[in-house]
Amino acid sequence: MTSHESNIKANALSLIVSLLLFTGCPSNLQAKLLIDVNNPNLVKMPVAVIDFISETGGPINGKDLAAIVKNDLFITGMFQIVESSPAAAFTQNLEPNFDHLAQLGVQALVTGRFQIRGDQLVLEAKLFDVGLRKLEMGKRYTSHVSDHRKMVHQFDDRVLEKITGTQGCFDSKIAFVGDSQSRELYSMEYDGHNLQQLTRNGTINLSPDWAPDGNSILFTSYLNRNPDLYSLNLVSMQTVPVSTRPGLNVSGRYSPDGQFIALSASVKSIPKIFIINTQGHMLKQLTNGRGNDISPTWSPDSTSIAYVSDQAGAPQIYVVPVNGGESRRLTFVSNYNTDPDWSPRGDMVAFTARIDGRFQICVIRQDGTDFKVLTDQGSNQEPSWSPDGRLIAFSSNRDGAKRIYIMDAKGAIQVPVSPLTGKSPAWSRNHAR
Repeated sequence: MTSHESNIKANALSLIVSLLLFTGCPSNLQAKLLIDVNNPNLVKMPVAVIDFISETGGPINGKDLAAIVKNDLFITGMFQIVESSPAAAFTQNLEPNFDHLAQLGVQALVTGRFQIRGDQLVLEAKLFDVGLRKLEMGKRYTSHVSDHRKMVHQFDDRVLEKITGTQGCFDSKIAFVGDSQSRELYSMEYDGHNLQQLTRNGTINLSPDWAPDGNSILFTSYLNRNPDLYSLNLVSMQTVPVSTRPGLNVSGRYSPDGQFIALSASVKSIPKIFIINTQGHMLKQLTNGRGNDISPTWSPDSTSIAYVSDQAGAPQIYVVPVNGGESRRLTFVSNYNTDPDWSPRGDMVAFTARIDGRFQICVIRQDGTDFKVLTDQGSNQEPSWSPDGRLIAFSSNRDGAKRIYIMDAKGAIQVPVSPLTGKSPAWSRNHAR
């Protein structure tokens, strides 16, 4: 080989190495803010959330606003919260100090500024990509001061959408049944704030379910000394009967488009799964076996319904096609399985299983594979998926009193949220009233 050929080869090798160093190194300087939620080996993204800056003073605290962001991101199980003081996180020009943040290993930065004008709050929040040293997203919100939590939740929903491709559920609500003698219905923000009592009828109310538009709640009540199905309009707060047939009218569940309701109703004293319209007219009987059939839940595409039946001797979960066909048994691991709830993503069904003498929250794929137990403390029941399929609400007595908890879909993070004792949580489909 001639010296000229050697020089060409060396230069080419040097160029290849340089390109590899520039494009192939797993460096924060080249990484785009992205979380692959389908990656089983997902590594939490380090994020810094700096106390929001007040431009006018007033009753809202910038540290409290930042705390809402931290909690929203933490509960998903996808983020590692990295603490940094505002003084260190910003330069003298009040720009993000990317060098300092990069040294802390931070990939994403959330900042905010706000001012109060009378009873109005103007909030500006930003998401920065630390590795690329650029503004990734900025949003501005104006609303009543009392809506400050809602405004932050809405921004955090957009942060999740930017980073994962799917909007978050932080601006949603959870309805539940109070665990007292009268068992009234309540609603709250997903993290337990802004509790609202929905019913004051002094009787037993059961099994709430949100309409897809978030404007009403379906529930069973003993208002007339029979378990009848009602709808509560959240605008007028009026209660309207939906199904008052003799015997059971329980576990009403709206179809994903809100046009139909699946429920368990008595036929010759034996509960079966039926489909009715929103005016209560009977459309179809889905099950006709020898067992008691209760607790229907729709698949997101409305083609199937999972439900509980004791036709094999003990409660198990089955799936039946909405357009007719034979039911198939879904669960076999435990001898007692109840409370199915189909994930909005369509892949998993969450349910309650009796394991080692206690009830636990489990998930299983719709084909019966990949069974997992998510809880192991106390007795846990009645799972309900968040509208984005990332979180699960459930009731638990692990601390002595039955409360509503939420956890990420893997069960890694589990926290109580209800400010009072309760059960039967129902997560709204979207941004509810």
